[in-house]
Amino acid sequence: MSGPFSAPPQPDGLTSPAEFVAALGRLRQWSGLTYRQLTAAAKASGDVLPSSTIAGALGRTTLPREEFVAAFVRACGLGEAETARWVAHRKRLAAGMTLPAEPPDAAAGPDHPPVPPDQPGQDDRPDQADRFDPGDPDGREQAVPTGPAVPGGDAVRAETRALRRFAVAGAGVVVLLLATGAVLAQLPVSRAGGDARPSAFPATATAGSDRRPPSASPATAAAGSGRTPPDGWYHIVPSHVAGRDLCVGEGRERSKRTDRPLAVQRPCRGVVPDTYLHAAGGGAHEIQWHHPEEGVGCLTVDEALTGPGALIAPADCSGAANQRFLLKPAGAGFALRPLHSGLCVGALYGEADVSPGAELAQKSCTGRPDQVFLFRPAPAPTRTPR
Repeated sequence: MSGPFSAPPQPDGLTSPAEFVAALGRLRQWSGLTYRQLTAAAKASGDVLPSSTIAGALGRTTLPREEFVAAFVRACGLGEAETARWVAHRKRLAAGMTLPAEPPDAAAGPDHPPVPPDQPGQDDRPDQADRFDPGDPDGREQAVPTGPAVPGGDAVRAETRALRRFAVAGAGVVVLLLATGAVLAQLPVSRAGGDARPSAFPATATAGSDRRPPSASPATAAAGSGRTPPDGWYHIVPSHVAGRDLCVGEGRERSKRTDRPLAVQRPCRGVVPDTYLHAAGGGAHEIQWHHPEEGVGCLTVDEALTGPGALIAPADCSGAANQRFLLKPAGAGFALRPLHSGLCVGALYGEADVSPGAELAQKSCTGRPDQVFLFRPAPAPTRTPR
């Protein structure tokens, strides 16, 4: 194999679902195969393994399904004995997971909890998930040992749960009344002399104000503020090299450890691929690359890693969280924050990394200029990607 490891990673010693998923990511790295190549390898073995399913499974911290593990390990080039070893370890991890007590009114079965409809990869749901009773947000009810069964115990627990929900609801009413009183205290009140106490808000705030209306969601308010760039073609410019005419485009690792495409700083003139910003919902954006030869891909944090140092590379657009970025206003531009990690994108070696070819990577947020990106409108491409 052409990967960076001399021997394939093994599942031995993995103690959590997150470690297991990370090990699968290292196995893919060892194989040296892209998601598309893994899909083709799986098809050759008689398995079905869409690249979007691979990206979704490797972008989570929950156990993937057994069928996925078997097909994925085979596609990476391991034999049936090692495939069975990975599947067996996955079984052991699943059997060792402890779940809180299921709420009596839960609609989902024990193996397939509901997945929100806007989450990617709903056809690849994890086998286990944490659950909680909406009436017990802190989990105190589930932390209490149940002890031996006693007559009428179910009725007692049901009554206790109802009382706790009533208490929570009552506390909410009290907080609401106090908040209402505080607001009313700020409203103008007529005085005997006919004048009015000034409002806490200026009178001009009701017209032309950028204050968010009470019914507006954060995503709607952000779109209406005019700060976030609309969907369109852009040159993305790291602000610390704006004076050097460098943009974000395709390059390779300077260490030559691999020869795969990466997001790097490169001269803006003739930059490839063409970059399209697409609002993906919930305030997040996809950064699409439209390559004249490779087609359309999305900038992706390697292996959905959540720590600093992961490089940014194009991959098939799958809707995974490590392909979506929050644009947070910063200086004259925006900080790019990967949705799955909450970190920031910046030059691999920081603000001093100003040379062409400098890789972009996921970093701890510093607010330095290498983590601030300018979005300069660019003309739509005249060529059509394959």
